Amino acid sequence: MRKVDKLILGAVYPPVILSGVVLTFVVFMRELGRLSELLITRNASPEVIGMLAGAILPAILIFSLPMSYLIGTLIGLSGLSGENQITALRACGVPLRRILLPVLALGGCVLAVTAVLSVFILPSSNDVLHTLKDNISLRQVTSQVQPRVFNEEFSNVVFYLDDIALDRQRWARVFLADNSNPKSPRVILARDGAWVTNQQAFRLQFHLEDGTIYEANPDDPGKDNVSLFAATDIPVDLNHGGPPHPAESGYGRPKRPIEQTTLELWRGRPDVPAAQRGEQLIELHKRLSIPFSVVGFSLLGLTLGINTTKGGRASGFVLSFILVLVFYNLFFGGVRLASVGKVSPWLGAWGANLILSALGLVSLATAERSHWLSYWMSSWAWKKKLEPLSRQFHLDQATRAGIQRLDNVIDTSTRGFARFRFPKILDIYVSRGFLTYFLWALLVCSCLFVVLTLFDLLDDIIRNRIPAGYVIGYFVFLMPQILLLVIPMSILLAVLINFGVLEKSSEITALKAGGWSLYRISTPVFLIAALLCLGVYLMQDYVLPYSNIRQDNLRNIIKGRPAQTYMRPQRKWIFGESNRIFNYDYFDPGQQMFVGLNVFEVDLGAHRILRRIHAARARIRDGPKWTLEDGWVRDFRNPAMGFSRIVKNDFSFPEKASYFQKEIFEPRESSKLTYLELKDYINYLQKSGYNATELQVELYKKISFPVSCVVMSLLGVPFSFSMGRKGAFFGITASIVIAMAYWGVFNAFEQLGAYGILVPTLAAWAPNILFGAAGLTLFLTVRT
Repeated sequence: MRKVDKLILGAVYPPVILSGVVLTFVVFMRELGRLSELLITRNASPEVIGMLAGAILPAILIFSLPMSYLIGTLIGLSGLSGENQITALRACGVPLRRILLPVLALGGCVLAVTAVLSVFILPSSNDVLHTLKDNISLRQVTSQVQPRVFNEEFSNVVFYLDDIALDRQRWARVFLADNSNPKSPRVILARDGAWVTNQQAFRLQFHLEDGTIYEANPDDPGKDNVSLFAATDIPVDLNHGGPPHPAESGYGRPKRPIEQTTLELWRGRPDVPAAQRGEQLIELHKRLSIPFSVVGFSLLGLTLGINTTKGGRASGFVLSFILVLVFYNLFFGGVRLASVGKVSPWLGAWGANLILSALGLVSLATAERSHWLSYWMSSWAWKKKLEPLSRQFHLDQATRAGIQRLDNVIDTSTRGFARFRFPKILDIYVSRGFLTYFLWALLVCSCLFVVLTLFDLLDDIIRNRIPAGYVIGYFVFLMPQILLLVIPMSILLAVLINFGVLEKSSEITALKAGGWSLYRISTPVFLIAALLCLGVYLMQDYVLPYSNIRQDNLRNIIKGRPAQTYMRPQRKWIFGESNRIFNYDYFDPGQQMFVGLNVFEVDLGAHRILRRIHAARARIRDGPKWTLEDGWVRDFRNPAMGFSRIVKNDFSFPEKASYFQKEIFEPRESSKLTYLELKDYINYLQKSGYNATELQVELYKKISFPVSCVVMSLLGVPFSFSMGRKGAFFGITASIVIAMAYWGVFNAFEQLGAYGILVPTLAAWAPNILFGAAGLTLFLTVRT
């Protein structure tokens, strides 16, 4: 092994190993908590826990190994570059292609190990993991049920337990809503209940004793049915609407695509449905493409690492983190598109690799200063081909002169084309400064948000004696919402500070003197802002709905609020005062109006419903007065005369609108739905006769809000160029003022749209149009 190879490998492999261990441990920590819970609750033996840990590890390693390779490469080469050792090697005539060889050799080892894990070991570990989970999932499910909370872990069933035994297998005073048959939904109250499990058949049942069943006919609510029982069993759907689990134990069950061997996925079967074959092809290409991500990581890691001269290893770590996020967003986005049939399976799985490798090759050619395109299209290549032809065919002098002029035209045009490269050194310099300030601004703004929220919740945490795990979990799931709010502000701060510093140090003046316009200088910032815009949309539509559901539930626990559902925001259950249970499809706090309201007045001790009220619409008036429309009332205390219709009647309930309202800083219910889910939900409300104008504004905001990233950059660039030598402090002040103005206008137009003064589309897009037009005007009028 030559000294150059030893130098490169000695700098790269230690951070690769260290980052691999750290990444694997960090990712495994998530599973470690679940495994510890299984062990503590005695749902699994230590031997089973060890087998679970071993089965989980390959699925983590196939991602952590390529990631650690990229991080280690960037950190190692950035360190060498920061110490000018890369510069010394290149000064001695060592080309980048030679430096790439030991990097590729190490990458080949990582690729081989990852390929073995992905192609051979992962299917077997997934099969073992599924079998182990089947064996312990029944006990795990039953151990997670909480008392005095509306539990909705199972499809079509919501149940409330007033008390639960220490072994969590028996309950007292049960309320259960069963919607497994939509044509005949049931509400069941029972004195006692218990789990009935069958490990062999993978079955779980509610066993209820001494209770009452209330069945209603949605088409004719006057024809309901009430029956008493001494004992009854209700089966539970453990597959959440999927195909039933086979009665056989582990080894007889059909394998899912992730559990099938790679050879089985490759061959397929002629009797497999087209949809299932598509899933198999997606899984096959995923297994094959993940190891080859190392190729793109090698090319990009080398070229970015050697160009990181000032930041050293810290810059290498930041760059690797960004690249990992970009790659896996592209990878999982492609797989998602393939799963819904938008792209072919191979393109969905291999697209991220192709993009990364192409960028790596372009970066390598740029870093090597390989002007092969210019060389190939230069003058001699044309003249030596055309002039011999003119002599061979004995053309006259005039024709040969025309060919000479054609050579000159091609020579001039191709030289100009070959000299165009993007990104140039200046683009990388501007982008590096922008990203540095952006990450610092993002960190500071996020930490400030977390600290303020923590202070706001501190009294509730102390008063309700909330464990630290709940608080940490709340902030983990709150982080996507925080990032959504602070990313546009961070972009504005980064633009103003970065260009303000460049202007103060006369670097902008020097660039303008060199013939660079301000439009060209700011181009990389606009491109990065556009990428962040896309990232914000993806996070808002694919991450935020699920994280908001979790953080909203944890916040309810911290605030000590009454039990309510959180998994399905379009269908809410909440325990009111005086043993009154409310169930509604939607609540508008602005109009204090419900859609699809059901009120159950219950006596849990006597396990019966006293009265049930249903209304298509309901509005809370002053004091305890409620106005219900288009519904019915069933009083079970007087079965003979207990049913009556509601046209528009007043009722008296002590619960006020504030009992159902969310706090102003908590995410709206629409933030728990994706764009398509919210659109379908709005259609459902409109069919119910509800004017969903406010939700329509929220729907269009899901597209308009990410565009604020571009608007902030468009506003920040002309402001930063026009503030002269006032520096970073003035940039921070200007960004705060602009952000306050933007958010004020944004909220004002949102309210105008919510009250119907503006159409929802205009209300959602007007702030971007106004501020974008102002920024574009300033940008076009600034002296370049």
